[in-house]
Amino acid sequence: MLRLELDSFRKLWSIRRMTYDTVAPRAVALSPDESTLYVAETDNSPQGLRELRAYPILPDDTLGPHTVLHAFGRDHRGEHRGIEGLCTDSEGNIVACSGWKKSGPGPLVHVFSAGGAILESHPVPSDQPMNCAFGDAD
Repeated sequence: MLRLELDSFRKLWSIRRMTYDTVAPRAVALSPDESTLYVAETDNSPQGLRELRAYPILPDDTLGPHTVLHAFGRDHRGEHRGIEGLCTDSEGNIVACSGWKKSGPGPLVHVFSAGGAILESHPVPSDQPMNCAFGDAD
């Protein structure tokens, strides 16, 4: 994970590396109070990790060690495709697009609690849901 930062004195932009434990971050979102960075680590190679991670944002604006909120596995249909897009709602739940038709439970939109429990799962007609967002005060 990289962060683009503006040096307000010199008016120059710089890139700062925030994590050293991510290989394939596909989506990011902040908790409503901006104290947690959620990252979808989605390496769909055979041995790759497909996880929903939570990184605490520390007072010095660095990230603390992550917690795995959900790990995607495999079943009789093969590897589950991880998260491709996510956002948070006003209550702090995480809404995530995942899955595909070729393996796992299929294309879904999941709603996770901030602690990682699956609250809802909704099948979607498209093969590979990618992005999600809210358009109003939600």
